[in-house]
Amino acid sequence: MIQHIKTHAIQHNIPIITDDVANILTHVIQTYQLKSVLEIGTATSYSAHVMAQAGAEVWSIERNKERFEIAQAFVEKSHLKHNIHLIYDDALTHACENKTFDLIFIDAAKSQYINFFNKYEQYLHPHGMIVVDNLYFHHLKPSLVKRHTRQLLKKLEKFKEFIQSHQEYESKIMPYGDGVCISVKNIDRFQDLESKIDIFIKNKREH
Repeated sequence: MIQHIKTHAIQHNIPIITDDVANILTHVIQTYQLKSVLEIGTATSYSAHVMAQAGAEVWSIERNKERFEIAQAFVEKSHLKHNIHLIYDDALTHACENKTFDLIFIDAAKSQYINFFNKYEQYLHPHGMIVVDNLYFHHLKPSLVKRHTRQLLKKLEKFKEFIQSHQEYESKIMPYGDGVCISVKNIDRFQDLESKIDIFIKNKREH
């Protein structure tokens, strides 16, 4: 099913996480026994399936009706359907249930990354982590793109400044996929996380 969802996304030009990011999410979920995930941005449910297959229970929010319905159709046929809960709503205004999550994965409207982070970080378990994808945005140069894209690039730069200066989180932007940021509060629990991910990704690529 996961490969089928991935193929569908590629054929229909729907952005999904890269293999490296899928491997990182799988690795951290399994290594640190992260059991509950809040995902901002479902798309086709590919990433939700990756995280559910790794052993987590996933709540995923999607505001695009067409993509939500596609994801819903995939989930209904999936052997992981009991571990994936889809929510059709705008994540910026969604009233989240009063619970905490071991992992919050943000992969939605890039212009809203700061707002997503500020809204949902209160639901992060003290020993959890926040992962934000697509911070490089294809390494586009502001001087070579149209005004709308240039504004988006500026907002991504603001998010990078925001997260790297955040007083409550230790954050690292890693050069995998299109740039992935991992933020944690309890640095002792995730000691040497960056080097462990580097080794893990290297081993995955070699096999």
